[in-house]
Amino acid sequence: MKDLSTAEAYFLCAVQGKGKIFGHDDSKIACLMAAVFQEMKDFGLIEAAGNKLSVTRMKEFPADCAPYLLPVYEHLKELESLELKHIMQDYNSGWSDRRLNALTTAIGSGLADRGLATRAKLGLFNGRVYFLPYKTAVPSLAAELLVHLLYQTPISAKDGFLWLLLEKSSCIPKEFSEEQQHDISAKVASAIETAGEQGLAELDAFTDKLQSMVKHYPI
Repeated sequence: MKDLSTAEAYFLCAVQGKGKIFGHDDSKIACLMAAVFQEMKDFGLIEAAGNKLSVTRMKEFPADCAPYLLPVYEHLKELESLELKHIMQDYNSGWSDRRLNALTTAIGSGLADRGLATRAKLGLFNGRVYFLPYKTAVPSLAAELLVHLLYQTPISAKDGFLWLLLEKSSCIPKEFSEEQQHDISAKVASAIETAGEQGLAELDAFTDKLQSMVKHYPI
């Protein structure tokens, strides 16, 4: 997991079984976008204030940025309104998965190139690409995350954020027992309440905001 970004790790867990995140998967879309936006902020591509984003218009896309951030960055630069609710509508569209497909294909392709997922197309004329996690990818990820969350104190913001995304979208891998889930959720909640891990409370609130928007503003 140390070689995976939060968005990549979340994607592997979210596409299990179906091989894809669909335009009607509200919670999954919100959680994936929360991870993507956070990475974009970390790379200095965007800033967030209230319910709006602002884009840093760089001459060239930074070479050290994850390639899957590029389609989202280019999309944001084209928009007249950077209100979060309008941006989320483009990724939670009931009639077009174009923006969501561009993002998930970019993430999935990177994982496939590293031997963590397998590309597949459904039907000869279906343009959708599906990414099925390799059989050991999610169990390995779950095992590493389990150790980090149960036995490391304090937990890192990255590990805590990934757990929140998995929990909020009901994508927690089956490798976690009910008792482990309960203990981890309590530990993460405590970290948020006590501000023991700087930034985790903000990530939690930001994700909730996006989830509220995709539920209240679908196309």
